[in-house]
Amino acid sequence: MSLATADPTPAIARGARRQWLRFVLPLLALSLLIGAIGAVGYRYLGDEIRRETHRTLAVIAEQKRQHIEDRLHKAQIDAGLYFSGHSQLETLFGRWLDGGRQDGEALARMRELMQEAVVARGWAGVALIDAAGEQAFAVGDADSRAHAEAIRDVLHTPRVVLVDFYLNAQGEARYGVLAPVGRPGAAPRGVAYLTWRADETLFPMVETWPVPTRTAETYLVRRDGGGVRFLTPLRHRKDAALVLTLPLGDAGVPAVRAARGESGILEGGRDYRGVPVLAYAAAVGGTPWLMLAEIDEREAYAGIRTMTWATSLMTALGLLLVYSSAYLLWRRGLQRQELAALRAQRAAEARFRVVFEQAPLGVVLLDSRSGRITEANQRFADIVGRSPAELAGVSPIALTHPDDIEQSTTQLARLTAGEIAGYSLVKRYLRPDGSVVWVSLSFAPVQVETEQAPRHLGMVEDITVRVEMEERLRVSEARHRQLADEAAAANAAKSEFLAHMSHEIRTPMNAVLGLAQVLARDSLTDSQRDMVGRIRSAGQSLLTILNDVLDLSKIEAGQLRIEPCAFDLAALLANLDSLMGLEAHRKGLALRVQMPSPPPGPLRGDGLRLEQVLFNLVGNAIKFTERGEVALKVNVLEADAESLRLRFEVRDTGIGIAAEAIGRLFAPFSQADAGIGRRFGGTGLGLSICKRLVELMGGTIGVDSQPGIGSTFWFELPLQRAAEGESPAVAETRPAAPAGPRLQGAHVLVVDDSAMNRDLVERALALEGATATLAADGQQALQLLKTRPDAFDAVLMDVQMPVMDGLSAMRAIRDELGLTDLPLIAFTAGVNDAQQAAAHGAGANDVLAKPMDLDEMAVLLARWIGPERVQASTAQSPAGMQLPPGDTMAAAETAGGAEVGASADAFPAIPGIDHERAAQRLGRDRAMFIGLLEFFIEDNADAAAQARRELAAGEREAAARRMHTLRSNAGFICAMELMEEAGALEKAIGQGEADVDARLAALGQRIEALVEAIAPWR
Repeated sequence: MSLATADPTPAIARGARRQWLRFVLPLLALSLLIGAIGAVGYRYLGDEIRRETHRTLAVIAEQKRQHIEDRLHKAQIDAGLYFSGHSQLETLFGRWLDGGRQDGEALARMRELMQEAVVARGWAGVALIDAAGEQAFAVGDADSRAHAEAIRDVLHTPRVVLVDFYLNAQGEARYGVLAPVGRPGAAPRGVAYLTWRADETLFPMVETWPVPTRTAETYLVRRDGGGVRFLTPLRHRKDAALVLTLPLGDAGVPAVRAARGESGILEGGRDYRGVPVLAYAAAVGGTPWLMLAEIDEREAYAGIRTMTWATSLMTALGLLLVYSSAYLLWRRGLQRQELAALRAQRAAEARFRVVFEQAPLGVVLLDSRSGRITEANQRFADIVGRSPAELAGVSPIALTHPDDIEQSTTQLARLTAGEIAGYSLVKRYLRPDGSVVWVSLSFAPVQVETEQAPRHLGMVEDITVRVEMEERLRVSEARHRQLADEAAAANAAKSEFLAHMSHEIRTPMNAVLGLAQVLARDSLTDSQRDMVGRIRSAGQSLLTILNDVLDLSKIEAGQLRIEPCAFDLAALLANLDSLMGLEAHRKGLALRVQMPSPPPGPLRGDGLRLEQVLFNLVGNAIKFTERGEVALKVNVLEADAESLRLRFEVRDTGIGIAAEAIGRLFAPFSQADAGIGRRFGGTGLGLSICKRLVELMGGTIGVDSQPGIGSTFWFELPLQRAAEGESPAVAETRPAAPAGPRLQGAHVLVVDDSAMNRDLVERALALEGATATLAADGQQALQLLKTRPDAFDAVLMDVQMPVMDGLSAMRAIRDELGLTDLPLIAFTAGVNDAQQAAAHGAGANDVLAKPMDLDEMAVLLARWIGPERVQASTAQSPAGMQLPPGDTMAAAETAGGAEVGASADAFPAIPGIDHERAAQRLGRDRAMFIGLLEFFIEDNADAAAQARRELAAGEREAAARRMHTLRSNAGFICAMELMEEAGALEKAIGQGEADVDARLAALGQRIEALVEAIAPWR
């Protein structure tokens, strides 16, 4: 068979259209490019012409202004020098005045001198006026009568004064100067008045223009009352000097704009003729004159118009050239395409035949009407295990595996009906011997020369080997994933087991140590006291081991976090020296601690973890050293204004470590050799924890040692310098109790959806002498305030609550109830800048962070409530007796019904809770703490499960609010890690993250562990 050789005209026409489109798009792009280049060039050149015109105006005006200022300055200096201290003129003038103005000879001689000066210096005239203001004589054109007031001013304050332009009796423009006559520093004997002809001196200087022009001109103006007076002749109006005046209300005239204070280039105005001009204005120093240079806009921007025509012409020529070339190329390409189409059509059948017979893929042709094979190549025959002759007239469905017949039939029917333009699928054929062959095939319609109905051309590839390989690979990958999951599960189980066992053992160990401590206070025999001491010592050692195991499990689980804060290195080392020095002294060793010189000052880092590493290394050094000393040395390796790198070295004179054992020192549960564990004890966890802590803080750790000589353990740590004003962290100590309740008589409305939080705040307020009314949401708070608006001194308002949240409630209190003076304290675990701003925006006076600090709450409420409502500054007994210092807490217990433990030892120490922080925050009130634990379990035991159910129901906001409540409640009992995890989950849920189920499950396990640890204290 052969493929059809159809009429080439449609194909050529289609090719022509495609060719035309291929030309049109580049032509349009090129046209846009040429137009853009022309526009950019026009704009650039236009701006350059404008800038050059502006520069020319500015240069000409500034040059003329400078020449005028120089000329006036020289005239004033010349006049001052000539008439100040001129001995002959002064002598003659004094003789004439002293002679009662009757000395004719002196007067004649003065006239003679002035006539010579007028000729020699180019003056238009000079007049001499005596101290009484009377004119002695005048030479030339010098009428001083119009300047009597200025003459009196010069006589009163001797100086050279400019006389502004004026018209003399003949209507000629004059200007001049007034100069005092007499010796400098003495009262002037008179005043000399000098004049110049403006048309001979200044007018030519102003009127000239340095380059040929038709409309450009320069002139002087001054502000004269309510108008602007033109002082010099104009190019288009020669008689304008001192005659033409324009009103200041004519704001479009450049001269008026200059008189109003504008300077520099002035565009968009019309001159005294009403013609649009471009102008430049500048003030003439030492005068009231303003220099203006103008040129008609038409002449100024004539170059831009010329450039516009040139640019347009060049752009048009460029586009014409491009379009002509494109048309010729299109025509030539179309002719080549037509010729190529004819040649391709002749070769198409031959190529198809070669491809059909020699293709590496199976090729088959189907009759679209019968669905049977009309022709197949040898490769297809080999794939299905038959000869090409046997396949003629056979339906491909007869060759198909039974499981694939339905899919093949459906796709072939859709192709025949024209619903799809082709299809591809993977299927199986059955060979005559019963074997299965996997193939990938594609079918599409093709037109045959002598038939109107299309045939279906199929391309078939044998993929049996590939399918078998993919199946083997899939099995292998599944096995690898299973092994990886098992390994991860085993590692997680190990860490979880270590943490769980550490928590489980810690609780009875705390009981053992506590009972041993109580027993030691009884009267015992020496042997019994010795045994109790051994029990406590062994218990402390075991507790240290448990702490190490717990720290290691936290590190491996990624739960131990570095918390940078400001700390004092000197105080940290002093504390270490104080505690470890006693232990070294008991063994007869010397402990030396050397600070860097000079001291680095306050630093920022995790001081607690640094102290843990140093205590571990120094403790090891003391343990493995029998005689000699242990030294801790701190050096500064690198330092700048913001950071530094410190090197800590702990050197001992102990047993040393063999070189082959150093490599395994920092591995968990390993020691230098087995004998060390038997001789000195220990688990081998300490150095491993030190290494991981140092690396978490960004440092490196190592050891140098020689057996029998000693060891030097070192680590290097990058630290930041504490910011100015950032106080170094100090050890948490219980502050001295106040002299009495600080909120005596106050009544506070406490609004919180957590019963535990409400109970804690109520009891805390009772300790300070205040009473509390409780509400579970914002709606309840509004109802209470509506009925009793004056009953409360302050409101503690939680922010996130059901029914009505705290922000909405505070807005309603301020706006709807109008309680603008009632102190509102936002009570929230979220205290970042945005949350504080939201609270203040809703009407809060202040923000109190959760978990609550009793002292901070009391100070804050006392500040906002005011001293007039806080009645007692010292605690009193119920009978009114004054209590001595130290009994304040007992009074608070009476008021709040709380039982405060007698000592810190009675305060519960529970794994997962920061014991010292909780004790400090609650004033070591054991009963209050246990009550909080009960509330925590009641409200939060199933918080994770409920949040998961709310997420499953699509209630994401409720789940986030539940995590917020859990975070707040965990903070109250100082379960800090649980609080952080709840806060992170609240943020993740609020941001719509999808993978939170696993984290909620882990959170549930942590809550269960905490509940279990709390159980002995319930």
